[in-house]
Amino acid sequence: HGNLLVFRRPKRYTFRTNMSTYRPNAAVIVTDGNGQVLLCERADLPGAVQTVQGGIDASESPEQAARRELSEEIGLTHAQYEIVGSIAEPMRYVWPEEVKQWFVEHKELSDYDGQEQYFFLAKVDPGVPFNLTAHAQEFSRVWWGTPEEMVERSWEYKRPILKSALERFGLLTP
Repeated sequence: HGNLLVFRRPKRYTFRTNMSTYRPNAAVIVTDGNGQVLLCERADLPGAVQTVQGGIDASESPEQAARRELSEEIGLTHAQYEIVGSIAEPMRYVWPEEVKQWFVEHKELSDYDGQEQYFFLAKVDPGVPFNLTAHAQEFSRVWWGTPEEMVERSWEYKRPILKSALERFGLLTP
């Protein structure tokens, strides 16, 4: 066969469009209208706090995905919340190598390098009941906390865009 050299570019240098590199995602910051935000602790990662969020299906707009996630993850009906804010352009973050490796090992989301999140702000009555088992349970518990606590308890690689979204919604001062 002779000496045949094959040069392969590393995956991160492979040309791909933005939509195939970043997973389209809708994130919803839930507020009580009094400065508190809903902190959602992941069932599979105790101590890890995040917003209500999830991937945007091909047939959905970002807002439709946000509304679906509010129903699936915390059991809210349309009558129980109002979308009071949104950020038109998505914000991106890259997953750390250990997260990417976990996705590869579990055969999930391995085609992506990170997420492209469309943020929404949903206002609810402070006494609204949350149903964490309305669909597949993602959260072990939810509670009201401060925007600062949301940023501090979220994953380090997501903090910059979460902080930016909270500031743009007027829940944090820059």
